[in-house]
Amino acid sequence: MATRRPTLPTSAQMRTQVLDAIAERLALGGLTQKEAAAQLGLAQPQVSALMNRKSEGFSLDRLIDIAVRAGLSVRLSVARPYRRD
Repeated sequence: MATRRPTLPTSAQMRTQVLDAIAERLALGGLTQKEAAAQLGLAQPQVSALMNRKSEGFSLDRLIDIAVRAGLSVRLSVARPYRRD
């Protein structure tokens, strides 16, 4: 029997997507955590948390701001739900 993964609320899904993008960017950036912290305006432990994909203490707004400072482009798409007849 296949186990269903619990569905995250939309805002949590968005936080996870932004967090994953930041973590990937930091991993590929070639900077130390201390250097990345200085570039992003964060403390080194916060960079460590981001690299380990720990979103506690980071709102979606804050993650978007960090993503932009990391050189990422963040876009939001809003659409009507798929309608079944």
